Amino acid sequence: MLYKQVNQKEWLLHDIIPPMLENLKIQLEYAFQTLRNDSIKGFITLTGSYITKAELQIKFANYHPDSPIKATITNSVPYFLEQAQQATNYISLALNRIDTFMMPSYKQATIEFLEDMYQNIEHVLHAFIYPNEASLFPYKVCHPKFFNPPLKQDLVIEFCIQDVFIVCNVFALDYNFLKHGAKAGPDNQHSFVTYKDKPVMILGEIKAQTQSPTLTDLRGSLKLILEWCQTYKQMLLQVEA
Repeated sequence: MLYKQVNQKEWLLHDIIPPMLENLKIQLEYAFQTLRNDSIKGFITLTGSYITKAELQIKFANYHPDSPIKATITNSVPYFLEQAQQATNYISLALNRIDTFMMPSYKQATIEFLEDMYQNIEHVLHAFIYPNEASLFPYKVCHPKFFNPPLKQDLVIEFCIQDVFIVCNVFALDYNFLKHGAKAGPDNQHSFVTYKDKPVMILGEIKAQTQSPTLTDLRGSLKLILEWCQTYKQMLLQVEA
């Protein structure tokens, strides 16, 4: 029995784990390449952690209803997507952990490696679930100059990632609602928030999302890595040191 356990450990550490690491590295490198080229309400191009190109056409019922809003993003002033950067950071940590891991290695060192990998990949997946509230309207300021032509001060456009979807949120604002006699209350159907340290009324809100094939493929690859890490860790735990 002891001889069989020793052989099983050697088999895992020498014959199974090394090729698994190579596959793992390929999957993670692929993850870098899949964060790009998605469309929403026109189209957007996501390259790395930035939206480098976008053409949007937006129409509100109660905000310039006769003239659709057109907004573009160009590579000269790209739109930073914090979630993509967070995911890229954790993928870099996972790749570095692979590069510094010596094979063949002892059982405990391999288990610790697999636990570290599992944690990093979970962080990547978590980054895509939904952004922090602090990175969204009304807590984060939309910079009009990201767009061409620059957005009016009473319009907010923001992008985020939600699981495998690219999401675009658009808000039409009224800074002068008090002058117009509007006020918060049960009889008013509009929402009121503080934005740029000023009270504003939200005239309209549009949320559009589209499933990204690249993010869908990426999630599948990352979940496969989690399965590998968990499976080989359990196999190692079942053999004696």
